[in-house]
Amino acid sequence: MYCYENAYALKTFKKEVSFCLSEDEFENKTKFSVCGVEFVYLYVIGIATAFVGWIAENTVKLISSGRIDCRFHILPFISPYAMVPIALHAMVGDPDDLSLFGVRIFKEKTAKSKVLSNIFTYSLICFAVFAGEFIIGNLWELLFGVKLWNYSNQPLHLTQYVSLFSTLGYGTGAYVLYKYAMRPAIHALKSKGDYGVVRAVCSTLGLWIVVDTFFMCLQIVLFRQAPMYWSISF
Repeated sequence: MYCYENAYALKTFKKEVSFCLSEDEFENKTKFSVCGVEFVYLYVIGIATAFVGWIAENTVKLISSGRIDCRFHILPFISPYAMVPIALHAMVGDPDDLSLFGVRIFKEKTAKSKVLSNIFTYSLICFAVFAGEFIIGNLWELLFGVKLWNYSNQPLHLTQYVSLFSTLGYGTGAYVLYKYAMRPAIHALKSKGDYGVVRAVCSTLGLWIVVDTFFMCLQIVLFRQAPMYWSISF
């Protein structure tokens, strides 16, 4: 049992209360959550998304240029993709009942609101893809003179970092995964997964992905070029 008297509660939680929690209750109270879902569950799904993103980018690169490469990372994970499930969960919630950062948009859940919710969700995701690629690509080039990717050979592109094809392609993929895969995955992890195992994955593999990204950014800053550890042409 974890028991806290008034003095200790005041010191640690800034509340003049006295309470006594069981070990399980204490652990649940101390778990960091995002809009009702424990962060580690969202992050482990983010890790899977980062791997899918690595595969998706290399698939597009293989089709367009007959080549695959490391995508500037040592590990086969592209870290920005790991933030997508977390951001979507906080920003959108349920695609069938849209809410912005926990605030429901439609007062009642009807067939019409369900359709509109999915349309708005898809539009928001595509806009986020557009804005993310446009801002990140141009910002890195402006600050460090590094061009990370190039869509100039695609029709309807805006600068080399955004195109209609990439926006709709990645946006559609993110929407499909979020609507049909992420919520069942969260449910499966919470009902059948071991919280300790999930936390361990986030603390090991998840940490290495962050370190990998840090070294990528460091090399860009120091050497003014993105690292290319390996590349294979077919």
